[in-house]
Amino acid sequence: MEQQLVGAIDGDNVAFALTRGNERARIEEVRRFPTSAFPTFTDALQSYTKGLGLRPDGVGFCLAVAGVSRGDVITLPNCRWFVSVSGLKAFLRTDPLIINDFAATAWAVPSADVTQLVRIGAVPAKPARAGGTYLIVGTGSGLGMAILSVREDGRIIVIESEGGHASFAPQNGEEEAMLTALRRRFGHVSFERMLSRPGLENIYAILAEQSGRPVAESPASNRIIASAASCTDPLAARAAKLFAAILGNFVGNAVLTCGAWDGVFLVEPMLGEMLPILNTGGFRSQFASKGRMSRALERVPTAWLSNDTATLAGAAAALQAR
Repeated sequence: MEQQLVGAIDGDNVAFALTRGNERARIEEVRRFPTSAFPTFTDALQSYTKGLGLRPDGVGFCLAVAGVSRGDVITLPNCRWFVSVSGLKAFLRTDPLIINDFAATAWAVPSADVTQLVRIGAVPAKPARAGGTYLIVGTGSGLGMAILSVREDGRIIVIESEGGHASFAPQNGEEEAMLTALRRRFGHVSFERMLSRPGLENIYAILAEQSGRPVAESPASNRIIASAASCTDPLAARAAKLFAAILGNFVGNAVLTCGAWDGVFLVEPMLGEMLPILNTGGFRSQFASKGRMSRALERVPTAWLSNDTATLAGAAAALQAR
C-alpha cells in the first residue's frame, strides 16, 4: 500500500508520522517538535518530509488539530499558527483530511486492549466493542471530547465536539465562588477554564486568594499535581480535589448528553498524572450525581487510556477509512 502522512497539533507541539494503509495501520518515523520552532505549520511539515527524503506530492495526509476542523483557514485556540487547507492542498497536490484531535483519538480507541486501560472507580474497564457508544475526554492545554460509536458490523463513526467550551455549572458554594472569580476575569466561564493545565492553575490561584495568601503566579500544573499527590501543599491538594470533582461533573453531563452508556475513556498525560487523585477524589461521585439518572451512571465504566501515539494512530485510521 502507498505510504501516507499523518500529523497532530496540540497547541504547544506538533507531531508527524508515516503510515501504510493496511487493516490496522502502523505508524512509523514519529517526530515531535515544539510549535515555537517553526514560523508556520507548513514550515514544520516541510522540515519533516525533507528530513526523511520524502516527496510529498500526491501523498495522502490527515492532520488532527486542537480546534474546530471546519473551513479553509483553521485557527488553533492554543497555538499562534493557523492552517490553510487550500495551501496544504497545493503543497501536497491532494486533498488533506483535517479532523479534530480528540476525534483522531476516538478513531484509535477501537484498537486499544484491556492492558492499556486503568480503571477509575469500581466498574471494571472494558475495551470498545461492536454495538457500543463511548465518550473520549482529555485535558491538557485545553479540554477536549469526542463521541465514538462502533456499529454492530464494526463500522466506526466518530462525532467531533467542542463540548469543553460549554458553560461551567457550579454544584456547590465553593464552585459558585470559583465561577464568580473567573467571570470577573474572563466573562464567559467554560469548563475548560478549570479543566486544563491552565485551568488547574486558575483553581489554585483563586483558592490562594480566598485563603488570604494570594500568589503572584500560580505554580505550574505539574507541580500542583505532584504536591497534591505527595501531600506537601494543602492548597494543591484542595485544587486537585476540586479539579477531579468538576471533571466528574462535566463527564457525567457529557455521557447524558451523548448517550455514551458503554464507557468513558479519559486520555492525555495530565489525567494519567492525576490517576490517584481521580480514584480517591470526587470524580466518580460527581460523575454519577445526577438525580434520577444517578443509578444508570453508576454502571458506566470510566478508565484512563494509556497510549502516547493515539492521536497519530487515530489519524491514520481515519485516513484509511476515508
